[in-house]
Amino acid sequence: MDIKELDLQYSPSRWSKRLSADDVISQHINVATAASNEAKSNIPCELGVPYGTREGEKLDIFGGDSLPKESPILVYIHGGYWSSLDRTISSYCVKPFYAAGIRVVVVGYDLAPKVKLGEIIEEIQNAACYILDLASNLGSKSVWFSGHSAGGHLSAMLLSRAWMDSLSATHKVLLKGLILISGVYDLTPLLPIYVNEPLEMTRAEAVKWSPMYFDISPNAANVKIHVAVGENDSPEFQRQSKDFSNLLISKGFSCDFQLVPVVDHFDAVEKLNHDDYILTQKIINLIKQN
Repeated sequence: MDIKELDLQYSPSRWSKRLSADDVISQHINVATAASNEAKSNIPCELGVPYGTREGEKLDIFGGDSLPKESPILVYIHGGYWSSLDRTISSYCVKPFYAAGIRVVVVGYDLAPKVKLGEIIEEIQNAACYILDLASNLGSKSVWFSGHSAGGHLSAMLLSRAWMDSLSATHKVLLKGLILISGVYDLTPLLPIYVNEPLEMTRAEAVKWSPMYFDISPNAANVKIHVAVGENDSPEFQRQSKDFSNLLISKGFSCDFQLVPVVDHFDAVEKLNHDDYILTQKIINLIKQN
């Protein structure tokens, strides 16, 4: 693919059938902000909880004492190509999961170019350890990590042998699954296009930080992995999701793939605010059954 085609394929806003490229981004921010504000106003929550020392290392915990301590935990990591968006407008998914008895944690992180991608990955891994500690202290039944776009990539990075093998036995038992939504699992196509400008990745770094290429921990054998992508996402986003799910299956991991009908890159997660949405129901059923 030449640079012009790569740029098109990895510009999700240019593939929406609902709105223009500018309008779909503007609407996404508006929808995400309104639903996040509603969740924070109506659901017990603890906001801006630090899990590290950097400015962006904060998370929001929804559920409070209104849910049993043993309730499962769903973690949500926002997208934005590692350089935009924010946890403060990323709790749009909370309401249906809270109604289903699931505690939700929305994770923030520092953004490029302030930090390198390797540092963002470390922050997410630190957040994961913090949340697994929280789950252990509460007596939670399970923890599930989910993410959208760049957040899908960051969630998939938890499969790395170096990180997962470092977990305590208790944490390994608690980590039950990953839900990866319209993620990027091979970063090398991003090297020559606008996405890499704030990241400044070298080819060696892109390979190192690509879940398609790293050594997946055998401890992931007990982790349920659900890979989803929108029917109206670009062909490259669809290919990346299908290739990664096929890789996991070929290596014997528990993975299934879902092409979510009708939705594009943005309403694929905006609709998580609706309890009758097919992907919302899939996630709830995964958590409840495991």
